[in-house]
Amino acid sequence: MGVTQRTGILIGLLYYSVACQSAAPPALPTPEPEPTYTLYPTYTPYPTYTPPPPAQSSLPSAEVEKLVWPTGPRDDVIPVEDAADFIGETIVVEGTVTRTHNSGNAVFLNFAVDNQEVFTAVIFPDDWPKFPAPPETLFAGKLVRVEGVIEEYQDTPEIIIKDPWQIEVALTLGQPVVSNCDCQQAQALQPPTVTPTALAAVLEAPPAEVPATAEPAETSPAAVSETVISWADAAAYEGQTVTVEGRVVDTYDSEKVVLLNFDQDYRTTFKVAIFADAWPLFPAPPHEYYRDKLVRVTGQIQMYQNAPEIIVEQPEQIEIVE
Repeated sequence: MGVTQRTGILIGLLYYSVACQSAAPPALPTPEPEPTYTLYPTYTPYPTYTPPPPAQSSLPSAEVEKLVWPTGPRDDVIPVEDAADFIGETIVVEGTVTRTHNSGNAVFLNFAVDNQEVFTAVIFPDDWPKFPAPPETLFAGKLVRVEGVIEEYQDTPEIIIKDPWQIEVALTLGQPVVSNCDCQQAQALQPPTVTPTALAAVLEAPPAEVPATAEPAETSPAAVSETVISWADAAAYEGQTVTVEGRVVDTYDSEKVVLLNFDQDYRTTFKVAIFADAWPLFPAPPHEYYRDKLVRVTGQIQMYQNAPEIIVEQPEQIEIVE
């Protein structure tokens, strides 16, 4: 290689080296700032829902002033409408006897709320003599407490009463004591009043023995009354034995009692009640046999849930007029 060529190569290398050194290096990309870490807000659990306590039914006696229970205050008393929640338990049930019925096989003390039977107390014939008067009249319409084991019979809670101590009637201080005495001098006697001292004496006294009485001869209700009234006037004859005439416009069978209604507004008007133990005595199911019939019904007018009614125990009490 000649000197000229070598010189040219060296000049070229020198020029390339200077050119490379003078060229600016490529700019590097600007790194993005890393995101600042923000802590997740502290978790606050949703407040636990606490349901309100169930509404408790108040006792009827809580609304009566100066009311006294012979056994004193108790904390194991429930109202009749709560009896179904205590099946199998021994407890005290408080309520007003809205209807009574003596079927011959048992006395039924029925308790109803809003026209729905919610509780029954049952007294069988062997225990009737233990009471000073027939239980169906002794406790009718009374505010009572019944103690015993709650059992369920045909979807209705009940307590079987075997002794008088299982049922007590509420008293009011200063209230006259009602007597069933038929003495001729009864009108001249001032009825005693219930006082705390007198009440304590009654509680300490032993129960009086009930003398045996002869069974009264049965008489047909139809033979007792000669008065025939319209079903619309029945309420005016409360407590009397009369004959009521009217047409059965509707019937109802609750599987415990058949009701013969004489008006579509059955809640406040006259009706006939026939309990299940009497159904076999009729030639056909009563709710079918008397529907749409003009009838005459004989018996004692009673008030049940502010409506007059007659309880029929024998077919002879109902006569089909047409």
